[in-house]
Amino acid sequence: MPIGRWFSTIVAALLAALAAGTLSVGAFAQAPAGNAYAVDGVDVDATGPDPVKARDQGIRDARRKALQILVDRMVAPEDRARLPQVNDAQLESMVRGVEFVRDRSAPGRYIATLNVVFAPDQVKAWMSGSGAKVVETVQKPALVVPLWKGRDGLQPLDDRNAWRDAWQQLDNPNSAVPLTVMRGDQTDQGAMSPEEAYVGDISALSRLNARYRAPMIIVVTVEGDKASGPLTVSGLRYDTQTGQRSEIPKVSLTDSKQLPDAAKKAHAKVEEDWRGIATVRRDSQDSLDVIVPIRALGDWVQVRQRLGSVPSVKNVAVKQLESDRAELRLDYFGTTDELQRTLAQAGLVLAKDADQWRLQPR
Repeated sequence: MPIGRWFSTIVAALLAALAAGTLSVGAFAQAPAGNAYAVDGVDVDATGPDPVKARDQGIRDARRKALQILVDRMVAPEDRARLPQVNDAQLESMVRGVEFVRDRSAPGRYIATLNVVFAPDQVKAWMSGSGAKVVETVQKPALVVPLWKGRDGLQPLDDRNAWRDAWQQLDNPNSAVPLTVMRGDQTDQGAMSPEEAYVGDISALSRLNARYRAPMIIVVTVEGDKASGPLTVSGLRYDTQTGQRSEIPKVSLTDSKQLPDAAKKAHAKVEEDWRGIATVRRDSQDSLDVIVPIRALGDWVQVRQRLGSVPSVKNVAVKQLESDRAELRLDYFGTTDELQRTLAQAGLVLAKDADQWRLQPR
């Protein structure tokens, strides 16, 4: 069958599915990725005249620490000073629940790690009442694959070294990009070799991710002698939702003592890049009709995948789908300028051509 007829057949099938309701437009909307109003891993160490009062003080401390984390996450830095102070009673009314991850009591002392979940409506009312700009950052968990390449080549995936330790010791539960370090056990080794990870073999990374199901994979490699250095850090990021991959710039280190700081900086850069896409300002909302030029079926699939990874895109309605173009209506949070910048970071170009908006992969 000629390629043109084959592609037209595929488009016809998609249109038929849309018309029959078997291909849900709602499935094209941005799916939520975690609770933006939950703060995990809050550590407290409180004292009191007896264990009960120490525990009560610890819970109050956890609520207040969690609120500060939430403010840092959701309020622009220049607006944080505008927020009114809250007393313990007000703060308690803003908390939906507290989960006890682990805790222990001693005479007059309470040590615990707690998760705090806030009530969205109460928090929004408190923040917006001051005129502060409120944003939400959707989390995107990542799987970290730490590699070490020495004189004898790449070390096994289960190699225990300072680079793996540096990533495992990062404190990141409330990060926009929370991390899971690959275990490197026999199951991981059966899915992927160190060499496949090093070159970023997509098939191998997909086999590995069947176990972890992470939206992002970060392969980070240290090259050099473990004992003497110098060392070079490099790697790649692979977005399992959109298929995008990008290089992590090389960094030179003198010795292994600098590895914890290198891991921290690498994670901070990944988080900064994702925040550019994941930060949603919900105080304004609009719609936009766009045309997506289609030269091959892959163009359409790529646009769909990348739109689905952008939290500020609330919903996408397919108005018309033809062999050479798709007409979409985007419902989005924020302004058109903000949407253009966010889509650009997701690998999409939104530009106006005469009186029509056009959207296509970069």
